[in-house]
Amino acid sequence: MAELIVSLEDESMLSEVRRAIRMIRGVASVKKSRKTVNKTTRAAIEAADRGETFHCDTFDDYLKLVNSI
Repeated sequence: MAELIVSLEDESMLSEVRRAIRMIRGVASVKKSRKTVNKTTRAAIEAADRGETFHCDTFDDYLKLVNSI
């Protein structure tokens, strides 16, 4: 069995999307995930997607960088 993850920006569309996915032949189940991403993590993911990242050669370099912020 394969699993497909669908992310919605507007949660009000959830019931419509669930209904549409259930109509597709072969779909075994549609569930809402209980996992949520907090705002800080979401912002970090979006920054990484935009290429706003940094590189450290060692873990000590990383610690120096994050402690200086």
